Amino acid sequence: PPPPRRAAPALPPGVIWAPGGVQLGQPARPAAPVGRPSGRGLDLSFDPRMVEGQASADANLRVTGAQVGADWRAAFRRWLDQNISYPMGALREGESGTVRVRVIAGPDGRVRSVRLTGPSGSPSLNFGTTFPFSGAQLPAFPPPADPEGVTIDLTVNYILIRR
Repeated sequence: PPPPRRAAPALPPGVIWAPGGVQLGQPARPAAPVGRPSGRGLDLSFDPRMVEGQASADANLRVTGAQVGADWRAAFRRWLDQNISYPMGALREGESGTVRVRVIAGPDGRVRSVRLTGPSGSPSLNFGTTFPFSGAQLPAFPPPADPEGVTIDLTVNYILIRR
């Protein structure tokens, strides 16, 4: 059977709610072609599902300590889609923002630490981005991954569209 539908929370006038969605509305045009390295690392910010309002993260990603390919990036994107959603407190307050985190994980994908490197002005957005990583199991990194740890620098953009 399909999962039960959640009722939309009480939100400020004009704020659109999308269950599980972090990115709402049209995404910004990527600076570089999708899937190609850019000056800030790998840009995963464009996903065709975003145009349909279905994607749950607008992420910029840089990984050091492991050579990751398209398979790992796709698995990590699925993990993000399943574990990070727009925090309800931020929705209620009508908060948007950008959160940057640094995650250190073992070669097996077990998260060793997570910290904010670029907090937003919203405690809800900051917590909603860091908490899912605490003690999480990410996709394992392909060998040879650094046994001292793999660093993931991630940027999540939380955007509310007002009508």
